[in-house]
Amino acid sequence: MSGFAGIIRMEASTDIVEADRPILGSMARAIAFRGPDALQQTQLAGASLAFSFLRTGPAPQESSQPCTVDGETWFLGDARCDGLDELRIKLAQHDVYLPESISSEKLILHAFLKFGEAVLPELDGDFSFVLWKPSERWLFAFRDLIGARPFFYSYRTNVFYFSNTLQAVLSHPSVSRRDYDQQFIGDFLLGSPHQDPECSIYRDIRRLPPGHLLKFSPKGFSVRRIAHLPVEGLLQFRNEGEVIEEYRKLFTQAVRGRLPESDTSILLSGGLDSTSVAAAVVSLRKRSDSASSPKLHALCVDFQPLFEDEEGEYASRFAEAFGIPLHMVHSGDCLPFWSWDTSVSSLPEPLTDPYSLLYLSYRKELSRKGRVVLSGDGGDEVLRLQAAPYLRYLLKQHGPFEAFGTLARWMLSHRALPPLGFGLRSGFQRLLGHKPAELMYPPWLDPGFERSRSLTERWMQMCSLPPQVHPFNPKAYNLLNDGIFGDVQEFCDPVWTGVPLETRNPFLDRRLCRFLLRVPVIPWAMNKELIRASQVGVLPEEIRLRPKTPVLQDPLVLHVASGRWNPVPAETPATLVHSVVNWRAVLKSLKGASGTALYVHLRPVALSAWLNAVEKDGGFK
Repeated sequence: MSGFAGIIRMEASTDIVEADRPILGSMARAIAFRGPDALQQTQLAGASLAFSFLRTGPAPQESSQPCTVDGETWFLGDARCDGLDELRIKLAQHDVYLPESISSEKLILHAFLKFGEAVLPELDGDFSFVLWKPSERWLFAFRDLIGARPFFYSYRTNVFYFSNTLQAVLSHPSVSRRDYDQQFIGDFLLGSPHQDPECSIYRDIRRLPPGHLLKFSPKGFSVRRIAHLPVEGLLQFRNEGEVIEEYRKLFTQAVRGRLPESDTSILLSGGLDSTSVAAAVVSLRKRSDSASSPKLHALCVDFQPLFEDEEGEYASRFAEAFGIPLHMVHSGDCLPFWSWDTSVSSLPEPLTDPYSLLYLSYRKELSRKGRVVLSGDGGDEVLRLQAAPYLRYLLKQHGPFEAFGTLARWMLSHRALPPLGFGLRSGFQRLLGHKPAELMYPPWLDPGFERSRSLTERWMQMCSLPPQVHPFNPKAYNLLNDGIFGDVQEFCDPVWTGVPLETRNPFLDRRLCRFLLRVPVIPWAMNKELIRASQVGVLPEEIRLRPKTPVLQDPLVLHVASGRWNPVPAETPATLVHSVVNWRAVLKSLKGASGTALYVHLRPVALSAWLNAVEKDGGFK
C-alpha cells in the first residue's frame, strides 16, 4: 500500500506554507517505509503533500502523486480499482473516452469530474484518498465501505493534517503524544477498540470510518456516511448450475483483479476459503502466456506442538498437490505476549490479543516473498449463515408452502436441520450459567471512570443485536456494512506490520458480495454450500467436504494450564491504568480466571504494557 500524507490550510499564505516544509519532511519520512519505489514532496496553493510509491499492480498505477487530469483537481491517495472497463464504458456513454491503460487514480478523477461526489460510493475496489481543488479551497476525503485502506486525520480551525499512516499524523508538532482518548480506552477495556469508528488512542487523531466522506472548505468541516451495500431483491435462477456458474465467474474475476504480475503470497489454512483462492491463482497463472509465470508462495501457521492441530497437515497436502511452495510455521511454543517486552512500542495502538506481535511477525515473513498477500477472509461471513431469517422471509412473502418446502428439501438432501440461528443452544448455555467471555462485563473497572464514559450503557449497546435491515440476509449485510472489516484489515496494514505488504481479500470484492447477498440462503449459504459446489473437480475432496473446524483448543488456556506462563503480571502498571481500573481487582480476577475469561481480564494488562512501552521510548514512532 502506497503511503500518503499532507497538510491543508484554508489560508494560502506563502509564509505559512513555507513553515510547513520541515513538518512535511517529517510526515514524508513517516510514510517512506510504505513505498520503496518513490518518495515525493509537493507543495500546491494551501497544500503540502507527501507520497511514497509501492508498485503492485495489476492495474496501472500513478507513480507520481498528487496527480491531475484537468490541472484543477488533484488526487492523492492509495487506490486499487475494480471494474475498470465498466467505468470506462460508463464514462464513454457521457462522451468521456479514456485509454485502456489509464490508471485507477486518473479514472477516479475523471469519474468524479463527470458525476461529482455521487460516484464515490459506486466505485468498486479498495480506496483511501483525498481530492484537493486549490482554486475553490475544498478538500474531499473518502474511504471505501469495506475499509481496506486506513485514513487518519487531525483537524484544527482552518488546518487539516491527514495520512493513511498514523505515525505521519502523530509526527506533527501540534498533535499530542500524551493526551489519550478516554472513550477509546473505555471501549478497549470492554473489548471493542473501535466501538466508535472515529476514535484512535490519541485524542487529537481521528479515523475516517469506512464508507464515509469528509469535506473541508471555507464553509466548514464535516464527515458523513455516503456508502452502503444496497438492499436488493432475491435472485431467481433457472437451475443450480446457473447459480454456480455465476459465482465462479465473479469469484475468478475478484481473484484476477487482485493478482499482481509478480510473486505473490497467500495465508493458507487447511480450510475451504484460502484453498479456493489459491486454486484460482494457480488456474489463472496456468492460462497466462508468460514464459516465466510469477510464483505463488504460501504460509501456514498451526499450534503444534502445543496440541494436535490438523491445519498444517491439510495445508501441506494441498500445497504439494498444487505445486505451491509452503512455509510451515509451528507456533505452539510461543507464549502469550511473545516479544512484547522488546517490540510492543512498535504497535501504533494497544491490542487486546496476547499473540498480536506473533501474528504480525508472519506478515513480515511474507513481505520477503512479494508485495501482495492474498487472504481467504470474508468467506465465513458471507457464506456461512443462518436459515431462520430466510425462512421467515419466505413465509411472509410466499406463504407456508414455500417456506416449509424449502426447509424439507434441505432436510431430505442433508438428513439434518440447517443451522437455524434461533439461539437455542446459546440460550440453554446461559440458563446453565455459562456466559461467553465476550459477553462478560469487566468486574474491575474504576467506578468513576465507568460513570464518566457511560460504559454500562456502551456495553449494553455492544451486546445488543443490530437492526435487521436486510429482509432475508441480515447477518451478512450487517457485517459488510458496519465497518468491522475495516478493523480487521487495518491490523494487516503496514501501519501495524511495518513492512510494505498489501493484503487483498477476494471474498470481500464488492461485486461478489452484492451477488452473495442476493442468492437463496437455503441452500447456498448453509455451511458454504455454494463454495463447495463450485469447487467440484478443483479442490481435493478432503478439503472440499471438510466441515468448518474451529481451533480445537485455546492456546492461551493451555499455556496457563501448563505452568509455563503466569497471567498475573509482575511489572508495575502504567500510571494511567490506575485511573481507569482497580488494579488489585484485575490481579484477583486473573488469579481465579479460567477458560476464555482470561482474555477479558488481560485487557488492562495489554493496555498497561503498551502505555509503559511508549512512555519509556518517548512515544510511538
